[in-house]
Formats: sequence, structure tokens, C-alpha cells
Amino acid sequence: MARRIYHKKSSSFGSVVKLAMLALVLLAGWWLWSNMNFRLGFNPDKLVEDSMLQNQGFSANVEEIVSREGIKAYYFEDHTNPIISISFMFKNAGRAFEERGQYGIANMAAALLVEGAGDWDSRAFKDKLEENAIAMSFSADIDNFSGHLKTLKDNQRLAYRLLKAALMQPKFDWSEITKVKKQMLLALKQQQEYPDNVVELAWANEIYGLHPYAKNPIGRQSDIENIGADDLQRFVQEHLNREDLIVGIAGDISREEAMKMLDMVFGELPEKGGQLFVSEAEINYQPREVNHKWSGAQNIALFTAKGVKRNSPDFYPLYIANQIFAGQGLTSRLSKAAREDKGLTYGTYAYLLLQDKAALLKGGFSSTPDNFDEIKKIVMSEWQKMGQEGVSEEELELAKNYLTASFNLRFADLDTISAILVAMQEEKLGADFLVKRNDYVNAVTIDEVNAAARKYFVEGGPIWVNLGEFHNK
Repeated sequence: MARRIYHKKSSSFGSVVKLAMLALVLLAGWWLWSNMNFRLGFNPDKLVEDSMLQNQGFSANVEEIVSREGIKAYYFEDHTNPIISISFMFKNAGRAFEERGQYGIANMAAALLVEGAGDWDSRAFKDKLEENAIAMSFSADIDNFSGHLKTLKDNQRLAYRLLKAALMQPKFDWSEITKVKKQMLLALKQQQEYPDNVVELAWANEIYGLHPYAKNPIGRQSDIENIGADDLQRFVQEHLNREDLIVGIAGDISREEAMKMLDMVFGELPEKGGQLFVSEAEINYQPREVNHKWSGAQNIALFTAKGVKRNSPDFYPLYIANQIFAGQGLTSRLSKAAREDKGLTYGTYAYLLLQDKAALLKGGFSSTPDNFDEIKKIVMSEWQKMGQEGVSEEELELAKNYLTASFNLRFADLDTISAILVAMQEEKLGADFLVKRNDYVNAVTIDEVNAAARKYFVEGGPIWVNLGEFHNK
């Protein structure tokens, strides 16, 4: 699962129309989210400051359970509301693992699994979901194939039957396949109309080169046109298997009920699958700048440097250093220098992009062409300052306070919790991670942060991929 380490969760597929919209957003999601929040006056610092959770930690118990059939899950019991949320993931079943000639099949399968299954055609399946307040969705990211189910406790057995049918007996009717293809092909066509999408495609090509991560996230036109029902059935059979399954369960469900659900829904999946092997991305991190001309009101810049994997000892030190540099919130160095002090942009951002085959530090900004060079100079100045001088004790304390307080705000709903339970297992963080996470942040010393700053904020700066009108180049 490609993860951007900040305080936001991405949405998943809901319908055929949502597929097209998501495919367009896949390339530009964080940049748009960041800029919109700045335009609307969203202040995450104030939100954390006013939070009743600021000085509290996550103390509820997360348990690893194992069903009779040997299916494992992380389980969080909460009876506040009669709601059950189940998130699940199939590792190595995402877009990077698609076979040549079938680029786009993961997205297509994700959209079609709710378009009829078992005894229900598309209309009947959706009616069952709607009439019984059951939410079901699937999505494919660059590494993994994920799903989610939310149901009222009273309707759980029907919800489990519907989910099992979607996983085991998808219909893949040709009429529904045709609808999804049209939406995907439209999304492909519209990609080139949006500068955010254009620059992200150029960025992926520059960073990943020939690696599968460089593929268009929507797919390839000729492949989308040729994918058929048999291809989709084979994709499901080979990729949705118990060996690669990770499950997170949260809500009004007992331990015994949860274990029965695991066997009922997932117990008949194939034991193993047949995924392709994808190697680590070989990335040239030599600082450089690539400009792509585009006539428009805004220039867009993306900058990239080497990051860390989630289990690296450098993770928390770099996480904190980046928070001070350009992390979420209005108190980061870049935000204050480029937005507050000079008003040159709605906002800059940077985050740790965690992917199975590449770990990056990625950031960006947008501005008018006239302001572009000045903002870029500010980013480079702050980049060099971070690498050469590191951070102060005061900055470290403020960053820790923000990161610990904002962490508690993640647990406002069961869907977020069940998704986090999946991520905890994927990264092998342990069932007690939610209790210990803030301790991990607070344990980081200023020497560790500054060592990470020197190591990752390299002299010469990051790789730049820019789109717009350039006066000096």
C-alpha cells in the first residue's frame, strides 16, 4: 500500500462514476487537498491546539485473533455504536503487479466487484446494499488491492454474504464491463487536460523510468479495450488469496463473532496466488531539474529525494525533520517562509511516500509563473538550511507536540481504525503500536533528527519536475 505519511486517509472506489473521478485524482490528490484546505482557511495547528485529546494517548486494546481456519486479523472491540467496520488488503495485487497487456485490470476489477455477484445482478446487489445500509468498496493502489465493508450490527450476516459473493462469485457481466471501460477511457482522455495530472505523469516517468511504478495509474488504452470477463476472473483467482490477505476489524462485534466472520467471508478463498515479481525501483537521486512547458495560470513544482522504509531506524527522525521542514500545519519552515511571510503561494508541502519498492521524500507547491523562481529559491534555501544546520530544540518540541496530539485525531471513526489495523500488520508494527506510537515519537532526540536531516536533505537539493511557463529556462 502506497502510504503518504501525514494525517489523511485516501478514499476508495464506490461506483463506476467514482472510478473515473478517482482515476483523475490519483495523480494529484495530495496537492489539491493541501491547496484547498489553505484556501478554505483550514488550520490544523488550531485543530490540534483545541483538541481534548491533546494530552491523551490511545489506550484501547487491539488484539490479534486467529480463526479456526487459520486466518489472522487485528481486532478492536467498540460497542459505542452498533456498527462494524472491516478493512482488508491483498498484498502484491496492485497496479504494479499487472501482467503486460492488462494494464488497468486492477482498477477495473475494483470497480466491478460491486456490480453483481452470486445470485444478484448489478441492480439487485446495489439494492441490497442500499436497503440495508451496507457500504462496500474496493480499490487498487500501486502495490495492493484493498476492500472495505461497513454494516449495522443487525445486518452483519447479510453483509458478510454479499462480501463473500463479491470476492468468490463476481459476475463480470459484459454490460457492466463496458460501462467501466468507457469511464476509464474517458479518464485517460481527460488526464491531459489537467496540469496536476500531467506533471504527476511526468514525475513518475522521471523518477521510476522503466519500473512498473511509472505506469499510468489508470491503465493503457489498448489494454483496457481488450480486457474481458475471463481476464477479470483470472485476476481475482490469482490475486485475491488467503496467503496475501490482511484484515482489520473494528466495532460492535465480539471476538467470537469476528473469528466466525473471517472463516465465513474469507475461508474459501484460494490458499495461494500467482503474482508477478516486482523488483525494487532503481532510482537515480542525482539532483537535477526537468521543466515541462504548459500554458496556464499556475506553475506546478514537484521535488523528490530519497526517503526511508517504515521499519528503518531513520523513520521517526526523518518524519520529524520533514514535519519541521514542510509537514502538515502552518508552522513549518516552508509554510512560514513562502506563504505567511511573502504570500507567494497557497501552500507548500512535503511528505514521506512509503511504497513497497521505493521510499521517497516528496513535496511540491504551485504558484503564478512570476512567483515560481522566488518560491523555488526559498525551498532550496530551507532545504540547505535543514541539511546543514538541522533543527532547534524549540522546533523539535513543537513538532513532537503536533505529531502526538494530531495522532489522536485519527481515531474519530471506525473506518479509519480498521484501515490503520491493516497498515499495522502490513508494516509489522505489532498489535500494541497504537499505544506505543507517541512514545516512539517522543523518544527521538535532537541528535537523531539532525543526523537524519544531514543524511536525507542532501547538498545540491532534490530532483525537480516542474510544469508551466518558465522565464529563466
